[in-house]
Amino acid sequence: MTDDDSRKQLSQLLSDAGIEGSRITALMDWVEQFNASVKSEWLTDGFESAVPTDTKYDPYEMQDEWTAANGSFPGYNCRITAFGLFSEWITAGADQPEVQGEDSLFTDLETISADPDALCGDSTAKFCALFAPVNAADSTEVEAQVKALQEGWAARGIAFADSKASMISVVFHDKFSDEDNTLFVGHVGVLLPAEDGSLYFVEKVAFQEPYRLVKLRNHTELSDYLMEKYDTSWGQDTTRPFIMENDTLMDGYRPNPLEETNP
Repeated sequence: MTDDDSRKQLSQLLSDAGIEGSRITALMDWVEQFNASVKSEWLTDGFESAVPTDTKYDPYEMQDEWTAANGSFPGYNCRITAFGLFSEWITAGADQPEVQGEDSLFTDLETISADPDALCGDSTAKFCALFAPVNAADSTEVEAQVKALQEGWAARGIAFADSKASMISVVFHDKFSDEDNTLFVGHVGVLLPAEDGSLYFVEKVAFQEPYRLVKLRNHTELSDYLMEKYDTSWGQDTTRPFIMENDTLMDGYRPNPLEETNP
């Protein structure tokens, strides 16, 4: 998102979805900060067709460029970006602690501490209630883990209001022992509908990787885009990554289709 047309289109899509102007302004400021911190040839000018895993940059070189420009400040990742845009449609229980899930969210919390405006006026308690790991089911079945995630969120008072936009979460299952068995939102973005029926997915790829706007025809294309990047560890004793749209399994979700050609 280096060109004016892409940023204007994204701003309009966000506005049409009912996202507050202050949140849109914050995102655009973050995009400009990131783009100014790295080499322009690493970024995309307008829309380009590419394999989901293809990039124009080396992430380690990009991280070095970011650090040279911004020092120890880690920047903004997928969770902070999505929450900043979407949190007005999320509620959490009033009894939730200010901080939880520190072992998984420590870098997120470092950014939130360094930039009090990172959550666009919302609370760290809600952020952590949403993104702190949830106890997983003793299963490798996606359906069982969806239920476990829904129950874990419900116990924290997490609920989603109706909205044009939706939060798209890639959920990972980590099982180090019977006692250490959790689900974690490892990647997240916001899905925006367009008037012509197409979909746009806005994401921050990683702390020191770019913001991206992806145009898609349907939810299955979104599933394939995400699963080709994240559903790549086959034959494990954990549940493969799955995709939630708000608090339900996303319609159109399917495992990485490349598994059929790369058994």
